[in-house]
Amino acid sequence: MKKLFRSKKSKLDEQQEQTLLKIEHNGCWFAFWGLFIMMTVESILYGFDNIKIMAGEWIVFMALAIYLTVATIKHGIWDRRFEANTVTNVILSAVAGVFGTVFEFVVIYKRYSDKIVGAMAAGVFTGGVIFVMTLIILEISRVAYKKKCEELDKEDEE
Repeated sequence: MKKLFRSKKSKLDEQQEQTLLKIEHNGCWFAFWGLFIMMTVESILYGFDNIKIMAGEWIVFMALAIYLTVATIKHGIWDRRFEANTVTNVILSAVAGVFGTVFEFVVIYKRYSDKIVGAMAAGVFTGGVIFVMTLIILEISRVAYKKKCEELDKEDEE
């Protein structure tokens, strides 16, 4: 696992690096202004005491995630440091699952402080679901990325 996070050398060539920087730039500004507008409107209309109105921020983040995923795969870019393989996807999914487990445990335990076993069970279940869903999404993305890379390599050869 140390090897996975240790590499600081970019695995991208200069053209891919520039493309990724442009994608990140556009995506980050989209998220910034989208969140700013949503939070401003929600705070004016509803105040800060209703958590349900924060669904707009979730929608903006999901739109950003979809944009970044589609745009990077379209250009044959996976990541600067991580390899597009199943081992990396399992490790990243496990990290997400552990985070989800801890987060859900804390939320449930805080709400129902006398139910520690139930909070643990909810945390483990949620973490397991997050692990599986993250792994499925990463593997689908990896397959699409590999396919796009093959297409781009064929175009370069022609």
